[in-house]
Amino acid sequence: MRRLLVVLTLAFVLMTLAAGAYDLWGPDARSGFFHTGGEVWFELSRNTLNLMQAVVQRYLSPSLWDPAIVSVLKLPLVAVLGLIGAALAAVSWLLRARD
Repeated sequence: MRRLLVVLTLAFVLMTLAAGAYDLWGPDARSGFFHTGGEVWFELSRNTLNLMQAVVQRYLSPSLWDPAIVSVLKLPLVAVLGLIGAALAAVSWLLRARD
C-alpha cells in the first residue's frame, strides 16, 4: 500500500513540475498568470471534459459539477497537483511512521 502511495506521490510531483514548466516556458507563456486545470484539460482533450461534465451532471448531481468541480478547475493547475502530491506524501509518511 505504501509503495503505491510513493509512486502516486512521485507521479503528482512530476506532473506539478511539468505544469510549472508549461506555465513558465510553454507556447502560451503569460507573465504572472498560471494556467488553470480546466484550461489545460480543454487544450489536451475537450471531448473528455465535456463527457465528464455530462456524466457528473446526469448521473451524480448537477450541483456537484457547478460550483464544486468548476471551482477546482478554475484553480491554478500547479497548486492543485501540488496539494494532491503533498497530501499523498503526508499519508505515505504517516503510514511509514506507524510501522
